[in-house]
Amino acid sequence: MLFGMFAIAASAEGPDPANNNGDPDHNAEIITTDVDGVLENANNTADGVDTNDGTARGSVIKNLQGHKTHTSYQNNTNSCASCHQTHTSKGDQLLFADTVYQTCTACHDGTLGFLNVFADGSEATTDGAGTFGGSHGESMHMANDTIKINAAPGGNPVDTSKTKGTMWGESFNCASCHAPHGSYSDRLLQYNPNGIGSMPASQGGNQLENVPVVDRLPVATDTVKPDVVLYRTVDADGVVTVAQYNKSGSTYVKSTAPWLYGYDNRTNEKLYWTRLENATAGISSYNKNVYFSFDHAEVYSVNQAGADILKTATKGFIARPVVVEMAQEGHHTVQSAYWLGAPIAQFGGKTSQELVDLGYKVDASGKVTNVGVQMSKFCAACHTDYMQANSEGKKSHFGEETAAYRHSTNSDSYTCVRCHYSHGTDAEIMKDALGRTVADLTGTPEFPTKDDAMNYMTDNNASSALKKFTNMSVCWACHNSSHAETIKNAERRADHPVGMPGTN
Repeated sequence: MLFGMFAIAASAEGPDPANNNGDPDHNAEIITTDVDGVLENANNTADGVDTNDGTARGSVIKNLQGHKTHTSYQNNTNSCASCHQTHTSKGDQLLFADTVYQTCTACHDGTLGFLNVFADGSEATTDGAGTFGGSHGESMHMANDTIKINAAPGGNPVDTSKTKGTMWGESFNCASCHAPHGSYSDRLLQYNPNGIGSMPASQGGNQLENVPVVDRLPVATDTVKPDVVLYRTVDADGVVTVAQYNKSGSTYVKSTAPWLYGYDNRTNEKLYWTRLENATAGISSYNKNVYFSFDHAEVYSVNQAGADILKTATKGFIARPVVVEMAQEGHHTVQSAYWLGAPIAQFGGKTSQELVDLGYKVDASGKVTNVGVQMSKFCAACHTDYMQANSEGKKSHFGEETAAYRHSTNSDSYTCVRCHYSHGTDAEIMKDALGRTVADLTGTPEFPTKDDAMNYMTDNNASSALKKFTNMSVCWACHNSSHAETIKNAERRADHPVGMPGTN
């Protein structure tokens, strides 16, 4: 007993050097305070949740040094308690607040020092997602659980089938666009927004269906050029690996794009998004001898039983997550990369092949394009009909009931993020047709005061959602010069940008 008491006292004096994940600078403090015979809750879960004036950050956010709130969890993580309460939660997701929106905004409302999604126009930056906190001609995504996903313009407000309608009926909130537990994308963007990643390709999703399993890579010819194959190999110990391959030119290169894990329970049995099947045994992905490495796009076995299963696999179903890469300088997103491209060095260490596997284009000079298109594909998970080519004209993903002519969005020249912010907008972060902001205009002879500039910049029709340009300046930003010859008495200036401004 004495030895135990000294041991407890010693561990309570400071960090535990054994609990550092191999990092001498990463120590987890062990709290063992005895209060009236009861061991105090080391996490202090829920303390300070209702004190949202900036003073409770240390109580609400319980990260240890080196631990992240939203991703990269370790087996000794303390981060779960930042959002969840095991016994005293206010909802069935064990969140400390009664909705996803309330939980997220308890930290992201600016009071705790984290990214403030409600920053007003004077604080918000034009290189991010905009703001939910606008006050002048503002509009925003209603991500506060008050509407359903099927309210998305261009979406699917009528289909309630199990195949398509499951996700559409869910409430729209922060988690509809962001994955708090981690993501393959920048800014924690959802890897499966509105179920699009796990939806079969025949329904407009990312899941590849009936992909053949082969024992060797097929030879590419003028008529046989499969985009994806599954290749089976056997090592000296009889262990089989089945890996996804993407065609690159006339050769085949192992894909670096991940697969998507999970399953739907739309029928009486689990239907895995990514799985292997054979002619007799059916789904084999649930067998304990077969393992799926989703980050590395591989299926493998570690024993002969698993190898025997993989040897008989005849086809695969591969669901690929939605991955959005953003060109970044420090913590700032390079907006112009959406329509002008950016050097590969600004894409988080990704190699050229990795970016190509994810759907981006990389030229010989290392410039990455298709950035705006990939972002538009993310938006089109809900705004389905808005993703199309100019040549496609009248089209609807869900049928003629919503068919209409739409602006082209499938090239970097014209994509969602070229005209719209993701969170919301405000007069102070909008631009006029000449690419000027309120800050640029204030103090000029034309607009001596900030109020003058605000009156000029405030959108006359705030219901037009999320615009980066005030009123219809977004049209004039592109449709000038030769595109607007029939417009008479339009403002012509030497400093007028050619097309949409190409800087941040």
